Amino acid sequence: MLAALAMHGTAGAMTIAPVVVELSPVRKVVSITVTNPSDTVVNFQAEVLAWSQADGQDRFEATRDLMVVPPVARIAPGATQIFRVTSRMSSGAREQAYRLILEDVSAELDGPEGTATVNIRVRHSLPVFVAATGTPTLSVQLTQCTAPHGKACVRLSNDGGRHITAKSLTVGAGSWSQEIALNTRLLVGGWREWQFDVPAKVAGIMNVKADTSAGTFDGTLSAASR
Repeated sequence: MLAALAMHGTAGAMTIAPVVVELSPVRKVVSITVTNPSDTVVNFQAEVLAWSQADGQDRFEATRDLMVVPPVARIAPGATQIFRVTSRMSSGAREQAYRLILEDVSAELDGPEGTATVNIRVRHSLPVFVAATGTPTLSVQLTQCTAPHGKACVRLSNDGGRHITAKSLTVGAGSWSQEIALNTRLLVGGWREWQFDVPAKVAGIMNVKADTSAGTFDGTLSAASR
C-alpha cells in the first residue's frame, strides 16, 4: 500500500509504504520505505507510542516495545530511506497495537535578511499491529447505549483477539433506513458509540447492521427507549 503525503514547500510529495505495519511470529521485521522526491533535504525522527482504546477513546503512551532502525534519518533530495521495525516483546495471547510516528524534524533554514520563513513540522502516524500467537478469536457485539431524546445510540464492541475496521452502520425500521459511514478501527477490547436521529414516526424495534473488515454483524435497537 502506497500513500502520497504532502510535504511543506516541496516540489513533490513524500511517499511512505506500507502505511499499515503488521508484525507476527513469522514476520518479525517489516521494512518501511520513505522516498523524498522533493528538492530539499528532509530529516525524520521515529517515535513509538502504545495504542489502546478505553471508554470509547484512543489512548497513547510512550513505549519501548518496538525497535525502529534507524531512529533518525537524513533523506537527501530524490533519495530513499528504509526504516526497519521489529518488536522487543514476545507475542502474547492478544494482538498489541502501536503508532509509529515519523516526524519531520528538519531544521528551519534562515531566509534572506528582512524576510520571514515558515516551517511546518509534519508527523506521519502509521498503525502497527503485533499479532497474537495462534489463531485470533472473533467476537463483535452490537448493543444499545444512552442517547438524548429524539436520537438513538449504538455501541460496537470488539471482544475478539485482533483489531477490526468498522466500515458502516445501517439502521432501519419499516420503510425508513439510514446509513452511517464509519471507517473506524476498533482495537482488541475497544468500543465506539454512534448517535443518530430517529424520525418520530419510527417506533418499536429497529434493525442495525454493522459492515466490518471481519464480516457483517446484525442486531436490534429499541426505538421506544430513545
